[in-house]
Amino acid sequence: MKRLKTTGTTHAYKAPTLILKILVVLWSIMNVQVAQAISVEEIERYSSPSPYGKARLSPDGKFLAVAADREGRDVVVILKTDSLEANHVVQFTGESEQVGDFQWVSNERLVVTVQRFQKSEMERPFSGGELFSVNADGKKGKKIFSYRLPPNTRKKKNSGVGFGGFAFMIDGLEDDNKHALIRACGFGGGSCAIYRINVFNGSLRDRQKLPNNSESVVIDSDNQAQYAVAQTERGFREVYSRADTGWTLRGRYPYPGGYMKPFSISSKDDKVYVLDGRDGGPEAVVKMDRDLASGEQVYRDRLTDITDSHSDKDGMVYAVEAGIGNPRLIELERDHPDLAQLKALRSVFPERTVKIVDEARGGDLLLVATYSDRVPSEYYLFSKSQNRLQFLLAQRPWIKEADSHAMQPVEFISRDGMTITGYLTLPKNASATNRVPLVVNPHGGPHGPYDSWGYLPDTQFLASQGYAVLQVNFRGSGGFGADFEAAGFRKWGREIQYDIIDGAKFVVANHPIDGERVGIMGGSFGGYSALQSSIVAPDFFKAAVGIVGVYDFSLMYTAGDIRGRFSGRRYLEKALGKNEAEFAEFSPVRRVAELKAPVLLIQGEKDERAPVKHSDVLAQRLAAKGHPHEYVVMPNEGHGFYKPENRVRYYQLFLAFFDRHLKR
Repeated sequence: MKRLKTTGTTHAYKAPTLILKILVVLWSIMNVQVAQAISVEEIERYSSPSPYGKARLSPDGKFLAVAADREGRDVVVILKTDSLEANHVVQFTGESEQVGDFQWVSNERLVVTVQRFQKSEMERPFSGGELFSVNADGKKGKKIFSYRLPPNTRKKKNSGVGFGGFAFMIDGLEDDNKHALIRACGFGGGSCAIYRINVFNGSLRDRQKLPNNSESVVIDSDNQAQYAVAQTERGFREVYSRADTGWTLRGRYPYPGGYMKPFSISSKDDKVYVLDGRDGGPEAVVKMDRDLASGEQVYRDRLTDITDSHSDKDGMVYAVEAGIGNPRLIELERDHPDLAQLKALRSVFPERTVKIVDEARGGDLLLVATYSDRVPSEYYLFSKSQNRLQFLLAQRPWIKEADSHAMQPVEFISRDGMTITGYLTLPKNASATNRVPLVVNPHGGPHGPYDSWGYLPDTQFLASQGYAVLQVNFRGSGGFGADFEAAGFRKWGREIQYDIIDGAKFVVANHPIDGERVGIMGGSFGGYSALQSSIVAPDFFKAAVGIVGVYDFSLMYTAGDIRGRFSGRRYLEKALGKNEAEFAEFSPVRRVAELKAPVLLIQGEKDERAPVKHSDVLAQRLAAKGHPHEYVVMPNEGHGFYKPENRVRYYQLFLAFFDRHLKR
């Protein structure tokens, strides 16, 4: 086995034979020679995290809270809106903590979630459900909810509370500067409730019990929970409505399968908007009676589920989005004043998606976000009274829209008659006389995630280096209805790979792409696909890069965090089955003799989702067969690469690999 463990630009390496040592040295020399063509600074334009994240406007419009990166830790900078001068920086001094999500709960009070690093496990932080609140000037900062503290819902001065679980912000309260609404659940989902939390001392009151394992809640204008959707341990989605006697179960739906999800109460009548995919097709927006017994369909896209929504400051949804490419706007509340304003702003940015993020009380000042396939999110302040749009910040300010590459939606029919979609990004030099190499990039999952229109650093990086990039929403992907997702169950190694291969051949036939220079790379399930597709179509793919992938179906049942949960084991049984003949056909580790493409494996040392054992075993099999491959392990990383120097190294590795095998 050939494992390279990277620490910056140095390699600590162990190999069983002198021949493998020589191969690794030769590979390292070649890697340096190719990588010299592009500087680290150029790579960092794409690999570096955004220095700015989301922004939120205080209710009175006097302050802006902006997520920012400071020396490798996330903080929140609170700015004065009129001058954009820093008023305070919310940051944690603990080595293992950083700021996560955040929300204004009054004109001067901000609540943030706490993220933690576990150095013994991985570089990436995780949210532990803890809440911290602070004034805009930095005063009265206090942790108000912590899963570490014992149960306590009694009001105690200056005492934080928690009950062995996680808290999620719902909303601030417009007429109450001391309290906010949170949804809190015990570990593993368990018992859930909505509380009114004191944002100064953490005391909880006005408990509204929710169904166990509630994942989403709809509240009315009186801040009372009216609908809830729960996910049971056995894989059922349960939909509830509130009645005088408590919660009433309105529907119970198995996974995989469609279900209905209430998402907003109409302002005009006693109706509720529901996403309804019970027939297995793309989610329809249905306006239903409050008992969810009947309703009228408002909109249904021919291909996709609803991808996003637009809501006012009170949380009422007035429009939704759907479709591939730049999503189309579907109007729900046609006379809503925010809808007219949104449409006017969209006319200013016709090639972007636009969202009104916040509206200051009084309605004059808006915080507006825009993004597209060629530019990451940008924020603007819009004054209605002055009809003035003021640029505020860009998440990646060095990116120029004119230098980026467009994502083209593609649609084709699979070999067994299914409609499959995806996105093709072509480099600017692609033409009929200059057919470019192609990198196919399957997404992870496979069930649930899907590729959507927007700025993707990895894709833009490859396009900047002369590669076309294809992303296929193969069967099994989320976002296209329950039947489409279910069509991928127990089809991982064959039909899903056919969709990926057929998509690649479709774009080769219809775009300026060189069909003799096609590579494939992906992470997680995408890493699995990179190897399995290269086995299914060995003469088509000329290079394969597997990143934090799973390569042995049997190992899925014995290693990793999925099999450690009852719900995870049920998922594996449904998604993979237990047929040994299928395991043999669908596991790349058992079919390495059929590979022709050279292989690069990149793995996180502490990955719990796709443990390093998957890559170890595959590398051993490749070495035993004498198949050309490289194997790199990123130290202390998990299921993906978080540390900036590891991100740079990751880009260097796959670019050098593709340059060697796909460029000529």
